[in-house]
Amino acid sequence: MRSGHGHRCLSAALAVGIAVALAMPAGLVAEEVRPALMTGMADGELSRLRPDAALWLELDTGERALGLFHPEEEVPAQGALVVLADVGENAASEAADGLARQLAKRGWASLVLGLPAPDRALQQSLEAPAEKEPEAEAGAAADSSVMIDVMASPEAESPEQRYRARVLETLELAVTELSGRGYRRPALVGIGRASNHLVAASQAVPDAQALIWVAPEFYPQDAVTLANKLTTQSELAILELYSARNGGAADSRQRRAEALRAGFEGLDRQPVALQRPVSGHASGALAGRIAAWLENR
Repeated sequence: MRSGHGHRCLSAALAVGIAVALAMPAGLVAEEVRPALMTGMADGELSRLRPDAALWLELDTGERALGLFHPEEEVPAQGALVVLADVGENAASEAADGLARQLAKRGWASLVLGLPAPDRALQQSLEAPAEKEPEAEAGAAADSSVMIDVMASPEAESPEQRYRARVLETLELAVTELSGRGYRRPALVGIGRASNHLVAASQAVPDAQALIWVAPEFYPQDAVTLANKLTTQSELAILELYSARNGGAADSRQRRAEALRAGFEGLDRQPVALQRPVSGHASGALAGRIAAWLENR
């Protein structure tokens, strides 16, 4: 777990520093400021700094989630994407915001969402060693049961279910927002830990045309159950843009092999020169790969 993912209190001086950092162009946000962005996601300040792009999504819980909308710069639009930033980062994060800007230049609209970090106890639970994956049918039944429980008995939800349900609802609302603006079948992009949430979102949003994992980092239990979950969506197309550094290639090969053994053939892999966590320096290369892959499907 990266040190920037823990909750911390903001002093007035640091809050001012965040506002200054958020006002900087994509790619110039100082590294020492980025970790603090996850505290409350700084969404209120961000919406004031980026009023032209700010878009509030109203959740069923009464909370609001902020997205930043980047319209295409070339018309007609090639399509649209929902981009989910890495865990603990808001919609103005260097990687997600930079990617959206580069996609806009290529004719793709994007709605970028932040991903609040789980609290320390939940983070430890998510990072715990995985339990053995049950049989595919049992796993599918268990997944269905969890979804039913989340929908039917919110008061009985575990912290993990509440956290995942909030992220899922935010993604669903983002897709609905883009659809209302005339963009058909947006693709879903997840950066780093955000990739954990995309498969569930694609199940809940059948109009999503594809998933794109950027330097994915899966929680242990998510990694174990991933292949079986993919088999329930045989028509789904996934692009994984993996880092060839720090074990990224080996992890990607293993995911591909497990997916094939489970009978899922829709996972494409491409190496990209990436740092982990992903920085804004790779935005152009990532946008080019994503645009080309989507346009050639």
